[in-house]
Amino acid sequence: MHQLYKEGLIWKEFATGTEDQVNTMKSQGHNYIQWGYPEKIEEYTRLSQNADPDARWDWAKVMLSNNPEKGVYFKADPYYTADGVSFSADADNKVVERFMDYMDWLHTEEGMVFRTYGIEGKTYEKKGNDYIFKDQMTSPIKSKGKTLTNYGFITVGRQHPNLSEHYKPYLTELADTFMDRKGYYYYTTPIMDFTDKENSELADIETSMSQTVQEYYAKFIMGQIDIEDDKDWNGYLKALKKLGLERLEEIRTTAHERATK
Repeated sequence: MHQLYKEGLIWKEFATGTEDQVNTMKSQGHNYIQWGYPEKIEEYTRLSQNADPDARWDWAKVMLSNNPEKGVYFKADPYYTADGVSFSADADNKVVERFMDYMDWLHTEEGMVFRTYGIEGKTYEKKGNDYIFKDQMTSPIKSKGKTLTNYGFITVGRQHPNLSEHYKPYLTELADTFMDRKGYYYYTTPIMDFTDKENSELADIETSMSQTVQEYYAKFIMGQIDIEDDKDWNGYLKALKKLGLERLEEIRTTAHERATK
C-alpha cells in the first residue's frame, strides 16, 4: 500500500477525506480504483456519468494479495445477521405462531415477490420470468423514484433472487468467480456467543483500539513509519497490547472454541 501511495496511485487525502469528497471526485470524471462493496457499482456509475455519459464501473476479477502462492482468503457472510426479529416477554404462543407462519410465507415465491417488489400492476410488472419495477419506482439501477415504503411496505423477509439476477448480475458472476477458483478460499464465521461480561469488555477494548489502529494504518501507508522495520512493527503491537489486544484475543478465542465444539 505504501508503494502505491508513493507512486501517486492512492489518493493523498485517503485518511481524512469524506464520503462527499470522494463522490465529488467521481462526479467530476476522475478515474481511479476504489475498494468497496460490489453493491456500490451502480451508484459509482451514476456519479461518474455526470461527467462522462459512457462511464461504467466494473469489479476486479482478481483480488490483491501479498502472498498469492499461499492462496487468497476472503470472508463469506455469516449464517446470521446483526438485524433480527425479537418478541416481547409477554407475547403469547398464539402471537408467536402467527408471526412464524407469516415468516414462513415470506420465504415462499409469493412472499419473496411481495417483500421485494410489492404489488403487481402498482409497483412492478412481470415480464417473462423477471419482475420489473415500474417507472415511478427506484431500483438498483435507478436512484430516484418511489420506494415500497411510499406504499406502506415495511416488512422483513428474504429478498427475491431475481433482484440480483436481473438488476445486478455481476454479484452472481462475482460469487461464481471466487467460490471455485484455484488458490482462493473463504471462511464463514461461526455464531460467536459472548457473555454479558465479555461483550462489555470487548466494547471497551475495541473502542480504545479503533482510533489507534487507523492512525497506524495511515502512517504505514504514507511511509511515516515502515511496516518492514521490526522496531516500528513492534511499536505498533506494543501500543495495541497496552490497549488490551491480548485480552481481546483471549475473549474471541474462547468464544470461537465454544461455538465450534
